Amino acid sequence: MNASDAPFTNDDKAMEQLLVAKLDLAGREDSQVGRIALDVGAAIVDGTLRPNADLNSVDLAKQYGTSRTPVREALLILEKNGLVDIPPRRRPTVVNLLASPIGDIYEVRALMTGYTVTLVCDKWQGNDLDRMAELVASMEKACADNDLTSFFWANIYFGEEATRIANNEVVVKIFDSLGLANLSLRRQSMSRPGRMEASTRDHVRLLEAIRSRDTSLARALTMSITHDAYIALAKATHAPEREWPFR
Repeated sequence: MNASDAPFTNDDKAMEQLLVAKLDLAGREDSQVGRIALDVGAAIVDGTLRPNADLNSVDLAKQYGTSRTPVREALLILEKNGLVDIPPRRRPTVVNLLASPIGDIYEVRALMTGYTVTLVCDKWQGNDLDRMAELVASMEKACADNDLTSFFWANIYFGEEATRIANNEVVVKIFDSLGLANLSLRRQSMSRPGRMEASTRDHVRLLEAIRSRDTSLARALTMSITHDAYIALAKATHAPEREWPFR
């Protein structure tokens, strides 16, 4: 299936906005370069384009009715964000993120999500948690429907909402530095058997811990969610499970 064969639906507009921000395409999302980068990037993140898949610039140019120049520029944007590999004199391919140091990535994520949720517990006020509650309800429905895509995006936006409430610019920059490659890894971990169910249960408990401002429990839960995601990926790749120096 080609990336542009799956146009954004109304629900996907939020996903498009997130990709526009992560790819730094604000104001260019409707250009040829922006459209190609968004479509191919979304297809990589959601697993439509598999790791190590070839990205034929000639075929993409025909598909989008353009020259190869906008295609090359779009692929360079994706390469900068860790989704595409462009070796010299060879065809670009989708990066195999499972060959990356996922242990290091998930250790950083665990530390940062743990810190973020402590800020959320301290800072939330009024109806700040209403959106998080809606997203947990969306996770429950998606899990019941076995709808991985809807579950994935509800999970992603739960984290985005936590970051918004935490209101710490350094946290935002660190999460942004992990890039879209981090999103792709997260989707792969959620696709493993039993992960949607376990993550849904944990997010229900996490939201209640945040509501009661139980910082210790909220931090432990969010770091455990990240650790379990790492374990799922390690098992998928038959990689040795390393001990974390914290938990």
